[in-house]
Amino acid sequence: MPTALYIELPDALPARPDCPVRHAQAQRWLADLPPDLLDLVVAPVSIDVFHEYEMQAERTQGRDAANAPCFCEYRFVLTQLRSDDNEVFYETPVYAETLTSWRLLDERWLVCRTTLDRLGQHGSQTILSLSDHMPR
Repeated sequence: MPTALYIELPDALPARPDCPVRHAQAQRWLADLPPDLLDLVVAPVSIDVFHEYEMQAERTQGRDAANAPCFCEYRFVLTQLRSDDNEVFYETPVYAETLTSWRLLDERWLVCRTTLDRLGQHGSQTILSLSDHMPR
């Protein structure tokens, strides 16, 4: 069963210059958003983060002041066992995918899908699209 973390986003975050990740959770919803579109999205006031314990995956959902979803993100990494000498094995990432979406002021969703395929020829690929519904 995934573990959950609930984060309430304050209006003003306390300034702690000694903490390198002091704004990491509060600003993570902005990480993939093109800066020109910031004024077109609904900002979350709370964020729920769910971590999967069996694989490298997490789901994040942000909610607005009316408790309606306004941000969601899914991340996962697939790994493969590798060995350099057939004696010592290690896990290495071979595929990763992130799906991030923001609710726009007109109720549509801006969706950003990024894939990283280390086995294929495509490398990293990012696609932006619009949707009438929040991705599930």
